[in-house]
Amino acid sequence: MIIRKSPLYIFSPIIYMLLLTRASLDPVLKLTNFGGISLGALLNLCLIVLFFGGLLQTKGKISESALKLWGGFLVLGLISIVISPVPISSTRSFITVITYFCLFALAYSFIRSRNDVEAVMKVIIYSSFLPFIVSAFQFLLPETSMFKDGFRLSGTFSHPNIYAFYLVLIATVSFYCIKSEAVFFSKRFIRLCYFLLTVSAICLIATKTRSAWIAFLAVFFIYGALYERKYVVWICVIGVLALFLPFVQDRVADLATDSQTTATGGEKLNSYAWRKVVWISSWEFIQNRLFFGHGYDTFSYYFLQFFPLESEHDFDAHNAYVQVTFDMGVLGLCSFLIILIGIVIKFFSSYSKDPKGTSILIGAISAFMLVCYSDNMLGYLSYCWYLWLFLGTGCAFLELKVRRVLE
Repeated sequence: MIIRKSPLYIFSPIIYMLLLTRASLDPVLKLTNFGGISLGALLNLCLIVLFFGGLLQTKGKISESALKLWGGFLVLGLISIVISPVPISSTRSFITVITYFCLFALAYSFIRSRNDVEAVMKVIIYSSFLPFIVSAFQFLLPETSMFKDGFRLSGTFSHPNIYAFYLVLIATVSFYCIKSEAVFFSKRFIRLCYFLLTVSAICLIATKTRSAWIAFLAVFFIYGALYERKYVVWICVIGVLALFLPFVQDRVADLATDSQTTATGGEKLNSYAWRKVVWISSWEFIQNRLFFGHGYDTFSYYFLQFFPLESEHDFDAHNAYVQVTFDMGVLGLCSFLIILIGIVIKFFSSYSKDPKGTSILIGAISAFMLVCYSDNMLGYLSYCWYLWLFLGTGCAFLELKVRRVLE
């Protein structure tokens, strides 16, 4: 009954159910992969069809604000598919980016009141229930979530890193629901948000994902710097206390030295040092097609050509900026930055409408920009669905408040 009363469910029951369950579907979708086509790909197409089909049915149109931000990136992405040596693979990968745009633009079509914003925040929060239940099971039976670095909490996600960034988002949305003065939730829901914020922080530590730890601290640090200074102090204290945890010390110490000597006398680079070597090695290839790139999601396809030290495995850039530049050229990178910086500008320009909530939104997009430096953020589909919906909702609601003031 609660689901059916949601404005988002009334707006589109299928989209609502997709958002409610997508964070829990990775284990199931992994079993449906046949010849590169899986149920996950069909869900992506379903979302796109529902979005554009809904616009046609209601004779609506895509928000000009969303098109101004995303238009260049989408056009260049389509061009990158045409020039790709593996157009089918590039198309399949770029469809995921189109779903991000659809969810961002969907917010502009859906958000008409404060109740609509509350509906979006609630579906994001509710999507975390099953991942947290699975996480509790993994804590009790650590062998169910073992990776090469030992136990790393992964929840219902295919990799601990993706789960880690999702946890950062759940913590951010929970904090937004607690602090925002533009939306109002029941005391019961606020208590749930406090609980989920705490659980998210605990689970985040157990993922052992360093960049996500930084993103989590960045969100609250930026909020504190913009609005409540005490959070700056608290974040600094929490950061220091976390260093007393043995596995946190190990993960931080691993970055202190670029390389380690192996048992056979060889040299093993830590993950960050290895990535820097890869980024530098890709630069000559990037220069060969500087403006339009080599084709979307082709970094791993060309990897063994520009990085002969690795003879067996391909490798993604683990840096969204390098990946986009390689795939879509400098023009693609500029269009990607237009999306990110444009959202930041929108938030700052509407800051006075909801200082607390907007500070958290600024923290969220800033943290995303930060971790794009070290991770394949555009490839983390299930996390990105919720992130772009959250950011789109923030942009749409603030613009709505500005228009009502002008009217």
